[in-house]
Amino acid sequence: MADDADIRGVRGATSALTVKQTATGYWSVQRGGVQLAFAMTREAAERERMTLERLRRCSDRRAGSRETTRV
Repeated sequence: MADDADIRGVRGATSALTVKQTATGYWSVQRGGVQLAFAMTREAAERERMTLERLRRCSDRRAGSRETTRV
């Protein structure tokens, strides 16, 4: 396991979520330069990343459904 592990999400590079280990040993979930979540272990950071991806997919679906119902 590399110290600077970089796991990309399923979306494109601009919206990909990455999991990286910080200099202090914490694991950070980032989108670009924005840190979205921190965790003590890599497994916890991966779960946070999956949760954020799932929430984004749900909000994308909701946003899409609103456009189709507009009159």
